[in-house]
Amino acid sequence: MNTPLNDGLLRLGRQDLAGIQLMHLISGLDDDLEPEASQPMCGASASFSGYTEWVSAQEPRLTLGWDWHLEEGSTTPRVVRLGLPRTNVQVLDGTDKPLPWNESLHVLATFIDTMDWNTPAFQAVCQRYA
Repeated sequence: MNTPLNDGLLRLGRQDLAGIQLMHLISGLDDDLEPEASQPMCGASASFSGYTEWVSAQEPRLTLGWDWHLEEGSTTPRVVRLGLPRTNVQVLDGTDKPLPWNESLHVLATFIDTMDWNTPAFQAVCQRYA
């Protein structure tokens, strides 16, 4: 992993992502209610969303955070990623040039989708709010 420059971003090659091991730091429920959720209707399904944050075990510390929502209609509770992550990582292309920021976030989102983050994040939320 590269050392951060003055801007605080870690530059990481796309090929290096596979070698990163992330640890769950925290997950929680969003406090915000949708406007229609503030006046619930009897019999309407509940909607849950939240956030999760993961960090690398090694220095310098890589952080990845993203939003999630509870997938409706699933036979077992399951959370899925919502939107692009928040991070201190700038992904590099094959020539070690930084990808445009939005493209970098899409690469990281694809990386997140290969991880088994759903179960630890959901379990952490269940324990935190039990």
